Amino acid sequence: MKLAAKVPQVFEPLWRSKSRYIGIYGGRGSGKSWAVAQFLIVQMITRPGLRIACVRETQNSIKDSVHQLLSDTIVRLEVSDLFTILETEIRGPSGGTIVFKGLRDTSTEAVKSMEGFDYFWWEEAQGASQRSIDVLRPTLRKSGSQLLWTWNPRKRSDAVDLLLRQSGLSSDMVTLVKANWSDNPYFGPELDQERRADLLGDQGRYAHIWEGAFEAEADTQLIPSSLVQQAMARHAVSHIHDPMILGVDVARFGDDKSIIYPRRGFDAVTMPYETYEKMDTMQLASRVIEASNRYKADAIFVDEGGIGGGVIDRLRQLNVDCIGINFGGTADRYIQGHPNCSNKRSEIWLSMREAMKDGLCLPNIDTLDTDLTGPLYSYDAQNRIVLERKADMKKRGVKSPDIGDALALTWAYPVEAKALIRAEEQRKDADYDPIWR
Repeated sequence: MKLAAKVPQVFEPLWRSKSRYIGIYGGRGSGKSWAVAQFLIVQMITRPGLRIACVRETQNSIKDSVHQLLSDTIVRLEVSDLFTILETEIRGPSGGTIVFKGLRDTSTEAVKSMEGFDYFWWEEAQGASQRSIDVLRPTLRKSGSQLLWTWNPRKRSDAVDLLLRQSGLSSDMVTLVKANWSDNPYFGPELDQERRADLLGDQGRYAHIWEGAFEAEADTQLIPSSLVQQAMARHAVSHIHDPMILGVDVARFGDDKSIIYPRRGFDAVTMPYETYEKMDTMQLASRVIEASNRYKADAIFVDEGGIGGGVIDRLRQLNVDCIGINFGGTADRYIQGHPNCSNKRSEIWLSMREAMKDGLCLPNIDTLDTDLTGPLYSYDAQNRIVLERKADMKKRGVKSPDIGDALALTWAYPVEAKALIRAEEQRKDADYDPIWR
């Protein structure tokens, strides 16, 4: 049988993945739900007897489910003769079944009875509660079974985001696909009119609805997603007079990561940042030296808090120039147009934000976007800017912004490019006259 299935390129990982979890997220008009519905119907045809549960947090009636979407997909693929569409379920070849459940109103025992299913599809997963996810995850026990999640990101503290995008699960465990309107070849003119209308309004709202960004967290978000997206859309450019700087954020806690981030001028794209887990200070110091030699770094700024001091000690022991930065130390630089900062970490993050306005180029990596837009800010009794602490972010369920801290460290102090200094020295040597001096 030849099926009329068409798979946009962005969704190809869905068809190849063997991961336990498959997460597909993004903005409006991306075709996420359409893609998963097509995938599941094709699976039922090619693997007769398949059992699928379509779940969400609440389902007051079948109209709240993806029943209609799946029914429409069956018609579009011209396979209606293989399926029986009933009011509350869909039956497929060789006893295959699709059922629809709202987990909040389903008993734990009833959910556990579905342990032999092949797929769970959780649509609108941004509304999933932690309790429902905890009940669902161990339920699906059949060999090769998979849990599919589709959602429009809402808050970074939502349970599905914490599980799939911020927990650091391996690629064996989770496959992530980000899809937006621009990835959908079937994005129609009517929807594009709606998008363009929103584009003229609030940029934070537009980024959330159409580009899959988190909702803006009012006026307490230090770096809005719209600013990050602008930086990610730029092409990287650097010059010989731009300094080459390494920022090194050293892991403190079990789930934190050590990051080495290289930046040349406004180019934070060309040289990728390096991520290390469970690495001791001696090993990390070696990686820093390798990066410094590879990029001919003009300066190395290392977070000296926690075990970061051990990395600094080892670098200095090996005669590598580096500067330790105490995040909680006194802010010692004034940033034009802003109040003073309460500490050094607040200062370097604010400096990074200003660099985004001035032309900083960033790689289009969702993890980096999540890091940079994560911290909130407030003012202390002296009207100084206070960036939210990592520990406080974790209390509200937001992961530590290790990549963001490493990049921010590259703005600790002004740096002059050694290449420019060497060029000037060479010019003076060339101009030197042994008689006229």
